[in-house]
Amino acid sequence: MTSRRLLQLGMAFLFVTLSSCGRNKSEQTVIMSGDVIEIQPVDVRSDKNQGVKWSGDEGTVFVIFGYGFNDKEFYAKAESVLAEKYGLAENGGLVKCIRFPDDLHNRISNFRDLADSSNVRGIVVFGAPEGCHYTFANIRDGRDNNPNFNIFSFFPQDDILGQEGTCSFVLDHESSGTLEAEEQGQVMDKDIFDIIVSAVRYAAILPGELPSDNELHAHVQAIIGKRKVHRFVDGETGIQARNHFVIEASE
Repeated sequence: MTSRRLLQLGMAFLFVTLSSCGRNKSEQTVIMSGDVIEIQPVDVRSDKNQGVKWSGDEGTVFVIFGYGFNDKEFYAKAESVLAEKYGLAENGGLVKCIRFPDDLHNRISNFRDLADSSNVRGIVVFGAPEGCHYTFANIRDGRDNNPNFNIFSFFPQDDILGQEGTCSFVLDHESSGTLEAEEQGQVMDKDIFDIIVSAVRYAAILPGELPSDNELHAHVQAIIGKRKVHRFVDGETGIQARNHFVIEASE
């Protein structure tokens, strides 16, 4: 079965067509039968210029801007873009932007209280700070390690094994002998806002958490678009990560 995801759900046979955030023309077919649900990855970037209206009753996608993404100018632009596309939660929209460390009083652990008191539709984090995976683990534990939402982590500064263990997927830069980390970040800025918009849309339309199987790659690639994404392979062991991916440098 090509480019499809299987999520465990105890539901009777049912065909459901979901539009992205339930509000736009880009549709995704979800087929539920017995105890499985099959999801066809969609190109959420194809209508990226189209805004989406959202009711706060349908949940909130939290977007955390951590290290490398918390510059005031960058954050202001990202928040403005998301406000235009989806609306901000404080105004009845989809997205709640959080700038670390300022909005969490210098402690990422404070995010748990916010998540536990909210109807979480998804969590997207850019530049996850040190210790972030402990907070995500606690959020999972409070939901019996079975949240009905995804946690997408992009370019974390946190312990990578901890991120892999607590996030739906982790995406980082592809290592290059010709690019230092700082240079890679500068290249990424060329289309980072497209990635932010796509990640939020994807987090919003999924009916449950993506399992870490062979088809996860197709979903990550659907979020990123044209730039190639592949699974991270440990240089020493040759072992391929189940939910850790790297993105090629843009031209």
